[in-house]
Formats: sequence, C-alpha cells, structure tokens
Amino acid sequence: MKELIIGRVVNTFGIRGEVKVIADTDFPEERFAPGRALFLRTGNQRHAVTVASAREHKGMFLIRFDGYDNINEVEFMKGALLAVDQDSLPPLPEGSYYFFQLKGLQALDPQGQRLGTVVRMESSAAHNLIRLRKPDGTEALVPYVEAFVEAVDLQRGTITLKPIEGLL
Repeated sequence: MKELIIGRVVNTFGIRGEVKVIADTDFPEERFAPGRALFLRTGNQRHAVTVASAREHKGMFLIRFDGYDNINEVEFMKGALLAVDQDSLPPLPEGSYYFFQLKGLQALDPQGQRLGTVVRMESSAAHNLIRLRKPDGTEALVPYVEAFVEAVDLQRGTITLKPIEGLL
C-alpha cells in the first residue's frame, strides 16, 4: 500500500484531545471529514485513526480523533504525519490531477526548453499555484490556470507552461 501524506500534526490544542494540523492536500474538507479513516505516522510507527471532528482555525485544521479525548492522549502525535492510502482516492475527471501527481514534473515551455521542476502545488483564494524551482535555483509561482498551463503528461513526467514576459 502506498501512502499519501495529507498533513502534519504541529501541536495539541486545548485539553479535549484536539491537535493542530497543517494540511498538505487539495481536498482538506474531504480528507478530514468526520468518519474518515487516516493513518498517523510517528517515526516508524503507524496508527489507524478515525476523524471524530475537524474545523478550520487560523489557516490550520483542529482535528479530534475517535478514542482520544484529552491532551495527555494526543501528546505523542506532535510531529506525526497524517496519511491516506492512495488506492482509496476517487478517480478525477479527465484533465484533472491530484497535487501529488504534479509534484516533481519537469516544466517545459512550448518549444521544449526546460523551465524548472514543480516543487509543490499551493492553494490560494483565487486559484491553485505551481511552485516552480528554476534551473538557477530560484523559485517562482505560476498560476495553475488554462492561460499558463498548456499540457500535463504524467507518462513523460512533464508539464508544458506558456509563460508570459516577467512571470518567471
């Protein structure tokens, strides 16, 4: 089974067993929905947990898991990674991709010139962004919109971008 990391526990919250989670997923409301089965990875330990409740708070998620009802029971979770089984992910419509599928793709311009590597995908209020590490080591953000993304080829491991003057 291949795991997909969807978040990281950064701290506890309050005394009732909630933890603060930085989400690293394109669908946090679905991934952290009550009843959702997740895996908690602490070092080389793996614990199956079920989300009891989740709410957004100051750019993070406050999550409580079934069976963990006070701060003392969740202290060990600090620094843990939250994951799901990749095989459990629903298929996306044609031309849509999960963030993890785009990470690591080589970005090319329409003429085939290398522009860099996709470091990660980021969400913003307006649209998703591609964080691109350019060949010189600097990074740039490119809106993941039709005007700039010409094609994605997962088989070849490439994403073709149509940059405009000053974008990169």
